[in-house]
Amino acid sequence: MARRLGERTVGVRVDMTPMVDVMMLLVIFFMMTTAFVTVYPGFDINLPQASMESREKKQMDVVVAKDGRIAVDGLQVDKGELSSRLCANGSPPDSVCVRADKEATHGMVVAIMDEIHKAGVTKLAIAVEERGR
Repeated sequence: MARRLGERTVGVRVDMTPMVDVMMLLVIFFMMTTAFVTVYPGFDINLPQASMESREKKQMDVVVAKDGRIAVDGLQVDKGELSSRLCANGSPPDSVCVRADKEATHGMVVAIMDEIHKAGVTKLAIAVEERGR
């Protein structure tokens, strides 16, 4: 097949503009969603590692930072206010999960566990990170 002189060849071109628009929207979406991943703002917790089991659905979280600050379901409380905060709904929760930083003192964690027990909680769990396999 010979080409005639002066005849133009028409090539196929793909317009990249819509793909770039979609990619920019995805980048913005992922940037915005990763900014809201913080579970308990102001508490930088580094959990110890252990094998994990499923978590009960009706429980409260008690967070202990390495500097001794305490939060119950995201609200910062003093150690003396812990039992009253746990029983804020009239009765203690079915279970409590303690999320203590691995650098928090053992005495502090035990004192908090004692306060949780005094509040009438019978099931107590300690949060850990899963060990790498």
